[in-house]
Amino acid sequence: MKRAALVILALLAIALPLRADFDAIVAAIESRSGLHRVRIPFLGLARFAVWVVHPRGVSDFQFATWEGAMAIDRRDVAAIVRSRVGRDFSPVVEATSARSGEWTFIYGRPRGNHAVELMIVTHDASDTVVLRAVVDAETFSQDLDSPTRLSRLGRR
Repeated sequence: MKRAALVILALLAIALPLRADFDAIVAAIESRSGLHRVRIPFLGLARFAVWVVHPRGVSDFQFATWEGAMAIDRRDVAAIVRSRVGRDFSPVVEATSARSGEWTFIYGRPRGNHAVELMIVTHDASDTVVLRAVVDAETFSQDLDSPTRLSRLGRR
């Protein structure tokens, strides 16, 4: 019995940090920004459906959003993302609009042989979003090569 408990604790100690990057980023943004997270009904059910169906090459996701016009310092969030994004993530896109104040950070890392895990943090005048998604690498690269297709994907 003690041996089984030790094995379970060891597995949890190994597995939990693999997912901690999303939760750590969300918690850090909440604690520093003063924003309050918007709960989305049935998001867990949607996540389960994605695990089963894999729409458009997506095999998993986590999503957190905040609404409100609260100003969030891009440099603070950049430091949060860089320090908490997790092992092996590399920056894919870091963009800021001087005109509108909108900003986006996209980090990615390989996940297995055919998938890419993306961490996307974005902010505009009324919303802040953190999204973690595991997507098929070929589908993602095709959409990334075609800005028109990628923008259509964002409007769905």
